[in-house]
Amino acid sequence: MGLTLRRPEPSALADAERGRVDDIVDTDRYPISDLDSLAGRSLIADTVARLDQDGLVQLPGLLRPSAVRALQREMRATGRHVSCETTTRSAYAGDETLLASDDPRRLTSTWTAGHITRDMIPPFSVAQRLYVSPDFKRFIAACLGLGRVFEYADPLAGLITTVIPPGGEYGWHYDTNRFVITLAVDEARSGGAFEYSPDLRSPGDENLEGLRAVMTGDRSTVRSVTAQPGDLQLFLGRYSLHRVTRVEGRRPRLMLVLSYAEQPGIIGPLERTRQVYGRVTETHLLHAEQALGTDGLIA
Repeated sequence: MGLTLRRPEPSALADAERGRVDDIVDTDRYPISDLDSLAGRSLIADTVARLDQDGLVQLPGLLRPSAVRALQREMRATGRHVSCETTTRSAYAGDETLLASDDPRRLTSTWTAGHITRDMIPPFSVAQRLYVSPDFKRFIAACLGLGRVFEYADPLAGLITTVIPPGGEYGWHYDTNRFVITLAVDEARSGGAFEYSPDLRSPGDENLEGLRAVMTGDRSTVRSVTAQPGDLQLFLGRYSLHRVTRVEGRRPRLMLVLSYAEQPGIIGPLERTRQVYGRVTETHLLHAEQALGTDGLIA
């Protein structure tokens, strides 16, 4: 009796036009594909209110257990190819050597981390499918009170996974984008908490004394949160200083970061890309940007 070989089922590919993610997202609990329903409107209203109050919202169990397991397999396998480097840099990841010696923008913290960049993540992965999904992007836009959000045009950023090894940490910093979305993939056995100081700066005001306070150990404005694999976080990181504390134990902390922009065509600044990811592409060289953003803030 001969052996009958079955052709494997084709994998769904990332599709920015038609890509549904009902097999990835627990849409019974989080009806992101039906935002006009009563449950959908309630989800958005609650998320908006919490984000406005705290600057961060956590949606536990957004991913289905099967999707969490698939995401873990994908990121663990790819993470083996990532080199985790230790660096010391300021909250702005720039060159502040020309500033006065007592300027708080020169204060630094330690980073030990690596990054799975977007060009390393295959199009059939849970991560890529979720990132480009029109349903997911509409959900994110609604939560942020925006008409639409756009994927990054950056070939490295936009969709990454941060890898923080045992003993590593992610230093204090601001995001270049107003908001960021993260999904916990693997949490550390202990440590690895996400800490942030909400709205430490504002458009046109760096609040340098507030920066000095946090970076020198003042915890009066600092909040701490942890997440379980499959939990989603929406965070306003452009104005809130934040970090990840030292990871303890034997397991690295893996966090998927899905960044969107309010306008299309966003490319990360050349110097920041070089410092964060250790490499740049021709795209970054061709789109080298000025030091100041449109809101008058550094980085």
